[in-house]
Amino acid sequence: MAATITATLESATANSYVTLAEANTFFETVPDSTTWDSKTDDQKNRALISACSELDSLNYYGYRCNEDQALKWPRNNHEVDGVSFACTTIPRNIKEAQYLLARELANDPTLMTGNKGTAGVAKKIKMGDLEIENAEASLATGTVNNIFDVLPWLHQKLGAYCVGGSGSYQVRVVRG
Repeated sequence: MAATITATLESATANSYVTLAEANTFFETVPDSTTWDSKTDDQKNRALISACSELDSLNYYGYRCNEDQALKWPRNNHEVDGVSFACTTIPRNIKEAQYLLARELANDPTLMTGNKGTAGVAKKIKMGDLEIENAEASLATGTVNNIFDVLPWLHQKLGAYCVGGSGSYQVRVVRG
């Protein structure tokens, strides 16, 4: 079954901030669009939906405009560079982050799946006389906590909008 994008503002069933047509138009303006153009429309739609899901794992400033909206944008009650968030639009940087992340995911669908149990997991560690050997069953596959861990350049697009990293591990600290 082909993936279908729903990019309606404040929709309870939205699964993307952008349409396929918007993404295709964006990639007409970048120096190398071949890694996007070579994909089928279904691959592009799936990548856009996955990219939106990854973007929605982040915590953003402001508040959702509608408590029933499926996605975290649009938002209100915050501003970036003197421009207030509005319930009538998605910021350009959020859309561009989705386009760029979608292209990465279209070309590497396993990008956000973490390691495969081989990267960064040591079965045996030895320091001088101290030696630790882990049981094979205890070697976890690992996870990726944050899209910024994998694609640090995305922080340039999203940093001003994000409270911090992924919602799975961040803590907001306020001085009193």
